[in-house]
Amino acid sequence: MEHWDEKIVSMLNGNTGGQPTDNYGVIPEEAGPDLTAPVVQIGDEPHTFVETELLDGAMRMLLPKTFKLMSKEMAKRKYPSEHRPSVIYTTSNARINIAINHTMNPLPEDELSDFKKAMIQMLRRTQKLTKWYGDHEFSINGKPVATCEFLTPAVNANLYNLILFASLEDRALMCTFNCTDEELDDWKPVALAMMKSIQFIPQKEGDESHE
Repeated sequence: MEHWDEKIVSMLNGNTGGQPTDNYGVIPEEAGPDLTAPVVQIGDEPHTFVETELLDGAMRMLLPKTFKLMSKEMAKRKYPSEHRPSVIYTTSNARINIAINHTMNPLPEDELSDFKKAMIQMLRRTQKLTKWYGDHEFSINGKPVATCEFLTPAVNANLYNLILFASLEDRALMCTFNCTDEELDDWKPVALAMMKSIQFIPQKEGDESHE
């Protein structure tokens, strides 16, 4: 696991701090909303989800039609680390975000479970967490993936984070959803449904790798 270095901490863009007092836990399977429905009611607002191509066609994901690519200027403010995600979709007020980061860290698919455990240990050691929900491993169209969920403190709120880990082209892929705790009840099940909507598209021989 020597190639899982401290750069990953920077990519998560967190602050160092104490550990939560609750224990590790496995998140149970929960039924989420059908994002392929013509309209998905999230809180008081109706949303339409569209299949969105990401990473130059290496993956697709159902995202709300209202989400737009975050500007480079806003991304620098929101993710000050040089290892900020390469693709960030956000709402008009930037309170709800989906970030995609295809890292340069090597990750063979059969090492995903160990990678997830290492990431959890790193998160709990280096991040200032207010709550740890747990983690889960499952598959998307036969491809193994792993997730973890937690809360971190932010200005006048807590920030809910759902991170999905996968191996893409033998490199670590991290997909992160975050929102403030004010939107948590409405968006938590939607976040997981979006992650489960991911499709990994096999690349033709000779295609360039994605960053």
